[in-house]
This record gives sequence, structure tokens and C-alpha cells, in this order.
Amino acid sequence: MPGFEEDRDYFNPDGTANKKSVLNGATPKVASDALSFAKVFLYMFMYLAITAVVAFGVSYLINHFYQQSVAAGGTGEEVLMPYLYAMIAAIVVLLILGLIINFVVIRGKRSVLIPSIIYSIVMGGVLSFVVIFVDNWTLIGMAFGITSGVFLLMGLIALVSKGNFAPLGMLALGLLLGSGILALTNFFLQSEMIYWIVSFAIFAAIMFITMFDIWNVKKIVTSGAEDKNISYYCAFVIYLDFIRLFIRILYYLAIIFAKRK
Repeated sequence: MPGFEEDRDYFNPDGTANKKSVLNGATPKVASDALSFAKVFLYMFMYLAITAVVAFGVSYLINHFYQQSVAAGGTGEEVLMPYLYAMIAAIVVLLILGLIINFVVIRGKRSVLIPSIIYSIVMGGVLSFVVIFVDNWTLIGMAFGITSGVFLLMGLIALVSKGNFAPLGMLALGLLLGSGILALTNFFLQSEMIYWIVSFAIFAAIMFITMFDIWNVKKIVTSGAEDKNISYYCAFVIYLDFIRLFIRILYYLAIIFAKRK
């Protein structure tokens, strides 16, 4: 039957693997997939590195100018107010860039690398506010370490599992919609219990979305549909997942540290 002869070439008569056939056939595919995965995660780390450098750089500059203003007898308002306006503008820019990146991917005619790099730069500016507000490098380092561990675990589950993770995407969407309704209800009830239910539901949704996105990347890579532009976009998607996880974990750690003081 067609196809059987090809399959038989991968095995010796005793049932053991034919090393020559495997090396000439299966292994290149596995190596190619591994290389594609490596490229996606390399681009993701590049986006994260840009964001981190910008976040710490901007926070350092704002602190520096603020202290100079106070030392000169000012209130520091002339530094903080323009910074706050810049943060609002940066959030708007992030929303626009997100739409542009998705539009470029759908059209498929231009590279998303430059818009993604610009996005990571602007995101760094926005996260500089978090760095200034937290003002604790140990806490930020802990949050990054925990986020890396959680992200690695979610990634391994998605990459190793042979199951269909599409239902996770629907579950995450349901959790987010339910959390939104509960949050609106709690605006009037002001219940601490509901607040924490919403908070942990959002965190669970973020983890499910992370697994779903990494599973999607695996599907794209193993299907052979991956190219350079798709690699940039896949890296951008899981970069956003990492940022969401990081912000949520940093938030929880900040609360724990504040209660200990």
C-alpha cells in the first residue's frame, strides 16, 4: 500500500530503528522544529531585555531629576506631572501599536519586527512607573524569578502535552468575562472576598492563556507554517503573556511585603 514502503524504511527487519533512515528523515524535522522554537524564544527574550532596560533606565532618570528638583527647592511636580502625562500617552500608543501589529500579521506583507520592538520600548516606559512605585529591587527580582518559573512550567506543560489546549482558551475567556461582571458588581458591594476571587480568577486566566499561546506556537512550528515574520509575532504574543504574569505576581508580592511591614 502507498506509504507503507516509506514507513518500512525507518525500521530494520528485527524492528529496531534504521539509524541511517532516521538521520536522513526524522531527525532533520525534529532539529528544524527545535531551531524554530529556539528562535521564537530568543526573540521573546530580546523583547523582554529591551523592556527591562527601558523600564529601569526611565525610572532612574525620573528619580534623578525628581531629586534634583527637590534639592533645588522645588516640589518635584515639574518632573512628575509631565511623566504622568507621558504614561497616559504611552498606554494609548501601546493600544494603537497592538492593533497595528495584528493588522500587519493579517495582511502578511510587512515585517512585525520593528513594530514589536517599538512596542517593547514603549512598554518599558510604562513599566518604569511600576519600578518607581514599588521601589524595591529585591521584590522586582523575586517577581521576575517566580514569573520565569511559572512561565517555564506552563511552557513545558504546553510543549510536552499531546492534548488539545483549545478549550483552555475558551475557559480563560469565560474566566475573564466572569471576572469583569463580578468586578462591576463588587464596585457597589465593596466585598473583599469578591475582590480576591476576581483577582485569582484573572491570574488563572492569564496562566491558561499562556499555556494556550505556547501550545499554538507549537502547532504553528510543527505544521511547518512558521516563517521569520510568524516567529516575530509568536515571540511577541508570549512576551505579552510573560509581562502579564510578571505584573500580577509582582502585585501579589507587593501586598505580602506591605503586610509584613
